[in-house]
Amino acid sequence: YMARKLWSWHTCAWYVGVLGAALALLPFAIPITVLGYAVVWIYTWTHDPRARKNFVKVLPVDPRRVFRCGQALWAGMLDGLGGPTAALVWAFVAAKLSRSTRAQDTAVRDIQYGPLAKHRLDLFVPLSTATGAVVVIFPGYRWSRTKRARMYRPMAQTLCGDGLFVVLPRVGSQGSPADALEDFHVAVQWVVANAANFGADAARVHVMGCGAGAHLCAMYSLAAPLRTWYAQADRMARGAQLLASAEADAALRRMVKRIRHPQRVAGLVLVSGVYDVVAQRRYETDRCIEHLTAAARAFATGEEEAWSPALAVRALRRRSAVLPPELFPRSVLLIHGRLDSTFELAQSQRMFRELCAVGVPDVQMKIYANLRRPWPSRC
Repeated sequence: YMARKLWSWHTCAWYVGVLGAALALLPFAIPITVLGYAVVWIYTWTHDPRARKNFVKVLPVDPRRVFRCGQALWAGMLDGLGGPTAALVWAFVAAKLSRSTRAQDTAVRDIQYGPLAKHRLDLFVPLSTATGAVVVIFPGYRWSRTKRARMYRPMAQTLCGDGLFVVLPRVGSQGSPADALEDFHVAVQWVVANAANFGADAARVHVMGCGAGAHLCAMYSLAAPLRTWYAQADRMARGAQLLASAEADAALRRMVKRIRHPQRVAGLVLVSGVYDVVAQRRYETDRCIEHLTAAARAFATGEEEAWSPALAVRALRRRSAVLPPELFPRSVLLIHGRLDSTFELAQSQRMFRELCAVGVPDVQMKIYANLRRPWPSRC
């Protein structure tokens, strides 16, 4: 009887304490809730393509969904502030404002590299002893375009100071990832064809990308082995299928056909990329942001597998009796922050395992335990 009475007293005290805390926090909870809904609704209005047709129907109402969506948006903001975004902006502003510490600008700007007016690039030529190696940077975290490529100029100048030739092309427009990938291919072709003219080695062309740029660089490096596989498979059985989904395989064929005469690059530097779009879309759905991300706007439903380089490498490995290693880059460096919440570390880990399994000669991976997104020029 006494134990039951004591238990009841403790229970009542606990409930009274919880109720008192709830009443004390109520004045703060209401404005925080309103602010959370406002942020999520505004972001949905500006980033969800469905909002153009019916804005009211796409607004999330369920508190659990709003909480998870707000949590993902907050984590994405921290990824940007804790990664290269803030560093890029700071370096760009510092380069504009500072004159005493500004590095000498060695860029030749607005070189035409293709037939279209948008095909322009900046070439950074090292003043010190050049190594002969070239780094072609796919700037930006967007799949369709590189609107703010100029923000990467301080990073390009830093790499140039280490004796590297750095090429910063402007690719894409308002089109699809395939358009951006095709423009990037034209830029790499120009670099290979003109490397000797500016003192570089055409056999030492590397490509580097961050986020979406890392994904497209990985896709570009697979253009040669994919074209080879499809050509060999079609000789034996016309319409041979590499991927499990017929729709995704058709999309992959269309992408590969657009990359005519792909160049085999010497190496890849992939920073915080996404290499399994199928898994990335599942991850975004779990976080209730499946309609708000750049991947949702870039990839059509059913074609995610076609744009997953890790899945393409696995399919090539499983369906190829002999796949010459000369078709792949000689070296690959993957860089990822363990705290990255936009593109999980598992993305780079899976790509690392697939590249090792397919026989790429030199595959390395750097994981930064206390960073969200590493700053490429300091890795």
